[in-house]
Amino acid sequence: MNIGHREYAPSPNPTSFDAFALEYTKVRDELPEKVRKPLDVFREEVMEICKAHGVDHPSKLVTPEAKATTKTLERVQELLEQIHYIFEHKEVPLGHKDWEVKIPKKHHHIKVVEKDGKAFVIMSGKNSSYIFDSSKASLDQISGVVEDGGLTIVGQEVAFVLHEEERVRVFFKGKMVGDPLECSGIKHLSDMNGKVTYVVETIDEEDKIYVDGEIYGSPEGWYREINNLLSLGNQLAFVAKKNESNLFNVFIGEDRVGDSRGYQWISLLTEVDGKLAFVGQRWNIFYLVYDGKLIAESLERISCVQKINGELSWIETSEREGVATLWSEGEVSEEYYAIYTVVDTGAEPLLVVKKKKGDRWTLMQGEKVLGKKEGYDDSGLGYILWVGGQVIFSGGEVEEKISSTSGVDFGSYDQIYKMKVVDDKHFIVIAEEDGRVVQRTFDVDHPPYQGKLPN
Repeated sequence: MNIGHREYAPSPNPTSFDAFALEYTKVRDELPEKVRKPLDVFREEVMEICKAHGVDHPSKLVTPEAKATTKTLERVQELLEQIHYIFEHKEVPLGHKDWEVKIPKKHHHIKVVEKDGKAFVIMSGKNSSYIFDSSKASLDQISGVVEDGGLTIVGQEVAFVLHEEERVRVFFKGKMVGDPLECSGIKHLSDMNGKVTYVVETIDEEDKIYVDGEIYGSPEGWYREINNLLSLGNQLAFVAKKNESNLFNVFIGEDRVGDSRGYQWISLLTEVDGKLAFVGQRWNIFYLVYDGKLIAESLERISCVQKINGELSWIETSEREGVATLWSEGEVSEEYYAIYTVVDTGAEPLLVVKKKKGDRWTLMQGEKVLGKKEGYDDSGLGYILWVGGQVIFSGGEVEEKISSTSGVDFGSYDQIYKMKVVDDKHFIVIAEEDGRVVQRTFDVDHPPYQGKLPN
């Protein structure tokens, strides 16, 4: 079916018919039951748009009297294509970037990475692995097992650490990176501005950073222990012990950041607004350093460092006193018994909190409680997204269910590997479902885009 400003014509495909004519109910009843509710949702939205513009058929939306905007016509065109797909294929159409892949037998150790709409799935068994590329819908088998934590996307291609017999190697674009190395392991595989970056643990218990197969930094390039790695444009930030010190330092390149005496532990290393932020601990004191400057020091554990409404914010938690505090630009913003997380909404932040000991988790936006007034237990909260003014969250012990605080059910999965906001209307889910790994796209304005529909 086609809608345009100049003309409207039904699809020439002979399998289609007019979904807005009298025979609709008869043909609908001949379709599989699983597609009827989605079909009704698509059709009813078209009819609502028609009614709002004073017409009784979508073909009339292009007339001057209807005064339909380009955006409205594009939405109707999309809905008509969905309807046509159901009539022709007797299936609910997937989103334009959605995919699914069957899990091969005895390859149930699964890892997933996604970036800019492109995903790679690694399914490993005892001696081999399968790699699925969502952009090509290709599935390739390789010899060896991909290491845990050894999978990432560099640029738009997959990089992975492969354990084969007694060898551990890095592969990128189907080729081995650098020369074979005698090492006890490879860790912290990452993307530094399109370059394959990783840490090699040598047999001499020294760590070395490699970028595209070459040692990074000074010629000797070694550290006693590297436990975190973060790309900052053309530079690397990392946590390491240097020489014989028992304390960790934070480095950008070869330059130390923060207290040069070091820290007993670095609990957080992250990028906030393009600048490095980290939390170091020394002698029961926590230090928050941002952009090279000491922002806060506290006896309480510091976490969840981010920008909210343009201001640097963090949580301080005192398990001893049972108080969790949200700080913003050095000032106390909120206090509760516990704070699970804080989500930037562009307006009043969303907080997941317990008001007192023994409470369940409550979703708060200012003084307003979102979702269930009685709250949620620990198994009821996993991923938490803010999409188009709605809270979407996952949770569950046996199956992971996706719901919204407004009560919409987006379906259940065996295991969720990733949930991500796409734009102000859509989010994606990558999950395991009925022996497959799938990606599903959901539209919060027209829920659910796929899957179970509310009665």
